[in-house]
Amino acid sequence: MTPRQTVEFMYDAFRRGDIPAIVSQLAANVFWRQPASVPWGGDYIGPDGAQRFFSRLNELVETTGFEIEENIEAKDQVISYGFYGSRNRATGKDSRSRFVFRWQFADGKVVRYEAVLDSAPVVEAAHA
Repeated sequence: MTPRQTVEFMYDAFRRGDIPAIVSQLAANVFWRQPASVPWGGDYIGPDGAQRFFSRLNELVETTGFEIEENIEAKDQVISYGFYGSRNRATGKDSRSRFVFRWQFADGKVVRYEAVLDSAPVVEAAHA
């Protein structure tokens, strides 16, 4: 698969809730970053770290929407633009945030993932 095809495969897996399929595409030393401003944010290392990210995300919010507007492939990277919708499990409040994801590949595996997210709606939904 090309990097773009791999990213699209992972997005389809996310929509199905198939986290093991996503983790299978990650290098052993993958660096995974979410904005520190969101409740599940921070840096995660390795496939186990990415699995912890997904567990934390699911613990805190229910995903209500995941829309990709565009995937741009450039050599060993894919940049994705879109929107993420969620419902905070503690407050029941919904949010919809714009994102940019950067995926970097080496030897067919993801070695770096970084999310830039408009966190204001997420943070607002976390407050009762």
